[in-house]
Amino acid sequence: MKESIALLSELIQNKCVNPPGNEIKSIQSIQRFLQEHDIECQVFESAPNRGNLVARIPGTKNGPKLMFGPAHVDVVPVENPDEWEVDPFSGTVKDGFVWGRGALDMLYIVVTQVQAFIQLQKENFQPKGDLILLIVSDEEAGGRYGAEWMLENHPEQIKTDYLVTEAGGLSIAPGKLVFMIGEKGGAWKRISFKGTPGHGSMPFDSDNAAHKAAQAIIKLRDYCDSKIPLTTEYLNYLAKGLELGFIQRIMLINKRLLPFTLNNLKKRDLQMAKVVHGLTRMTLSPNIVQGGTKVNVIPATAYIDVDIRTLPGQDDEYVVTHLKKALGVLAKEATIEALSAEEGGFTSYGNASPASSEFVSAMEKAVQQELPDSTLVPFIMPAVSDCRFFRERGVEAYGFSLFDPETPMSHLASLAHGTDERISIKTIELSQKVYYNLAKFFLIQ
Repeated sequence: MKESIALLSELIQNKCVNPPGNEIKSIQSIQRFLQEHDIECQVFESAPNRGNLVARIPGTKNGPKLMFGPAHVDVVPVENPDEWEVDPFSGTVKDGFVWGRGALDMLYIVVTQVQAFIQLQKENFQPKGDLILLIVSDEEAGGRYGAEWMLENHPEQIKTDYLVTEAGGLSIAPGKLVFMIGEKGGAWKRISFKGTPGHGSMPFDSDNAAHKAAQAIIKLRDYCDSKIPLTTEYLNYLAKGLELGFIQRIMLINKRLLPFTLNNLKKRDLQMAKVVHGLTRMTLSPNIVQGGTKVNVIPATAYIDVDIRTLPGQDDEYVVTHLKKALGVLAKEATIEALSAEEGGFTSYGNASPASSEFVSAMEKAVQQELPDSTLVPFIMPAVSDCRFFRERGVEAYGFSLFDPETPMSHLASLAHGTDERISIKTIELSQKVYYNLAKFFLIQ
């Protein structure tokens, strides 16, 4: 475990903040670490100071291929380092945790997959199909120089049938651990309005673009909360996995009762209410508002950048249709367009892998080796990951690791991209074991 902790601290200290990324520092750290254990790997540079790493244990037969990864080494920025208990890029070990930006998202998975791979190689593991290790750059900015780049430029190096990456193994109830069968898409849009400029001292009956943007924000909020079409398909997975009683199940999956359920749930567990809300609909969150040039000039233009998260099956036509419905009469004055890549925009759509399969059974068996009475509960991740690139190509892709069951799900949700991000040493230990177990159970059956 000392090796794992040391490598995790080093990756945090490398400070591969995206943008700009500079992930080659951590790619080279992992390359060196593998070479110290006599493991060959290849590094593919996708841009200056950016790269991706592949290692492989070849299969002895024509069996299914399994990938550890794609596991990304880039991390998000730290907005207020002074609010942290420790230096966010120190990789400090304290109170049974490794602290630092990226520890949870997702450097602990990078480290535990690398270590499980090394352990298997040391044991002269002979899988029936290839075991592939893929470490990538650029996930936090859309994957153009990471997973997507590898699939476009070196697809033969990372061809797989199954993969496990971020994140799963979170305790949602005693003995019940969620794993991610899919994810919501990100379809970020800019909604722009035009007005008529004029003097700010005479606002009566003015054609103010900022007024329109303000009205649009309220309309988007109300539509998302009470008028947008609902689905309970993914809550049904949750209800079944948690083995809820009849009344509890109806309260959760009945669309008419859902608003009442959400209102009660937010009083007891706001974080879980947010999760349930997001699993039932496309969400609309207006997060950037801008307009005007000077305080005494009525603005001629204003715009809203909206973070839109779609469920599987909801395409661009669905998104635009419901934005127009939400805006109502304002839709005639609105210009709706995708947020440009230069401004951080990218588009993906909700996607999912089967909730049950031979591979899912192998994952559950791998977990039960460490936590004997545990079962897996299918879940949809609210955020976007590199899994989407592989699911588009028919790969069964899952978010899968194993957290210390004493760690509440709401606690983890607040730490991802947040202040005092950290991962417990117990979680590092359990995740490393469960990846090792999975390869053993699935690739030598």
